[in-house]
Amino acid sequence: MPKRNDKRDTAKAEYIKRRRSGEKVNLKDLAEKLGVTYGTVRNWKRIDQWDDAMERKRGGQPGNKNSRGKRNAKGNPGGGAPNGNTNAEKDGAYSTVHLERLSQEERDWLDQMPTGANENNIYELKLLRIQQRHIMERIAEYESCDPEKLFTASITDMRKPGKDKDGKQADGAVQKMVMDNKDSAFVRVTQLREALNKVSGRIISLTTQIRQQEEFEKRYALELERLDIAKTRATGEVDVDPEGGTEDETVHD
Repeated sequence: MPKRNDKRDTAKAEYIKRRRSGEKVNLKDLAEKLGVTYGTVRNWKRIDQWDDAMERKRGGQPGNKNSRGKRNAKGNPGGGAPNGNTNAEKDGAYSTVHLERLSQEERDWLDQMPTGANENNIYELKLLRIQQRHIMERIAEYESCDPEKLFTASITDMRKPGKDKDGKQADGAVQKMVMDNKDSAFVRVTQLREALNKVSGRIISLTTQIRQQEEFEKRYALELERLDIAKTRATGEVDVDPEGGTEDETVHD
């Protein structure tokens, strides 16, 4: 196997270093500097994937001018949003949970949560049963409604720039159009039944897991009893609870 050219790694390191500093790299100049052909450097760059090896830093990359003329937020000299901010949060369903920022009430609640696998399954099963009941109640409500009745699903508020109440120009100050999207009771029931099917499927899955765990524990207990009986027959000794009675503990065949 031919020995790897030392200049190959040197070329890659030089390329990455100069690119990270925001400098453009001319491969012909780099090849001439290292004393190799331009084609050789091009092949090294392609095979060793020089550009993919460059790790992107958090925030703006070297040479970008996105924030030119802009100032950092007050109290944030480092630039960019501070760690733990919720600027991009919408409904909070996928927010990152930071344990060190939990309230004392949340910490106490968390300490009471089960940690064992089977205990967690039982706890989740109870929550799902409540959710299942609530969905079924909502389905019954919509099924008893007037079929012609409509329910608001979403409201789209379209606006354009204009003057606000203070007479200042502002984005979205003038309402252009409002779209009120509505659902029928039938559509609501259909959506709820889909949710109910998912919850019911999860309940079946958890019930199966709990039953399997219970069967395993029963088999484990029986196996222990079998081992104790085998030990007794082999040694003639019986394990007795130290708090037990004073019966004769000798086994007679």
